[in-house]
Amino acid sequence: MKRLHIVGLSAIAAGIAAFFLQPRKGADRREAVRRGGGRLARHGASATSLIGTRRRRGAGGLADARQRIEDALLEELSADGFSLRVIVDDDAIAVRGEVASLDLIRRASETIERARGGADVVNLIRLRTRSAGEAVTG
Repeated sequence: MKRLHIVGLSAIAAGIAAFFLQPRKGADRREAVRRGGGRLARHGASATSLIGTRRRRGAGGLADARQRIEDALLEELSADGFSLRVIVDDDAIAVRGEVASLDLIRRASETIERARGGADVVNLIRLRTRSAGEAVTG
């Protein structure tokens, strides 16, 4: 039984090594992991499809601004920044999500303003409302 575990772990390790050492996309995948371990966690399963992909050239400026805003929000708001999504549309960036307090909306707005770098940003952050089942504490 112990031998089966060792063989299984060896197969997993070989698969991971093959994923990161592939001649064409291995370098991009390693760089993506180095660059954004937190970003991978934030995007969940959809992030694995982004590893090794290249950005479109036309949207480079907006993509860079999007990344700056995402990173700044996570740095400033820490765990509360995970509830916000930064979306690139045709010619603008939108920030959507819900937060627990007006102070977090203010801090997020200031952070977006500092990080936007001249890009047009639409702030759609809302205050999270209590659901009908939640008790009001006072």
